[in-house]
Amino acid sequence: MYNIDIVRMRSCILVPRTLRISGRHAHESYEVHYVIAGRGSFELGGERLTVRPGDFFYTRPRTMHRMVAPEGQYLLQYVAFLELDNEHDAELADDLDALLGEGQVRRLGDRYHALFARMSRQSLTNDPRQHRAAAVRLAGVLYDLMLDTPVATGTHPAVEQALEFMRTHVGEAYNLSDLVAELGLDKSYFIRLFKTSVGVPPMKYAMNLKMSAASDLLRTTTEPLAAVAARVGFDDEYHFAKRFKQWSGTSPGAHRQHGTS
Repeated sequence: MYNIDIVRMRSCILVPRTLRISGRHAHESYEVHYVIAGRGSFELGGERLTVRPGDFFYTRPRTMHRMVAPEGQYLLQYVAFLELDNEHDAELADDLDALLGEGQVRRLGDRYHALFARMSRQSLTNDPRQHRAAAVRLAGVLYDLMLDTPVATGTHPAVEQALEFMRTHVGEAYNLSDLVAELGLDKSYFIRLFKTSVGVPPMKYAMNLKMSAASDLLRTTTEPLAAVAARVGFDDEYHFAKRFKQWSGTSPGAHRQHGTS
């Protein structure tokens, strides 16, 4: 029997919002990947995996890997770092290998976006109860995938629709009024609904997606700043630079230099 109290999620992050790693690397934990936007591939051992939005896969501890995005492209993904106890979680680790398989891509679609957004919010708090809740949610996803059964996220359909709109409109300018018009909901009601499900206001989450995409473009391409700004829905590169510095703490130029150094 699995001991759910032993499974630990160190964090669940929207890459590259927090993680600043380039090149081949490995970790001491399992990495669970869920792609939400963009396109690219992963080099995993001696293999290359082509991934697209809605793809899910994992890597084992100490497996060397790296993300590869084509020139002019970006790849946004949630990465959850899962720590398993060698003694108590050996059965779970064996089942992951046997039933899911390292580097085996599962095409899950968009319905897990809200679930990963919620796990990310919980894992980045200082509340140990929130961390445990995030770990239990991820464990539930893994168990259901191993049993080949669908996961019920319990997320309101309007939140799912909003997240899908944000994912597919990263490269366009829109505001909250545009979003609620698309959904056909009262603005105040939707803000409360979204914040309850995801943990942050809708436009803050939307900006996070845009800035994360811009971060990838800055680190992986040589496109001019104006072109990067346009790719994430800004027609004014100076306004974009101001928002990017608020988001990352550094200017776009410094961020690009850090990513290529």
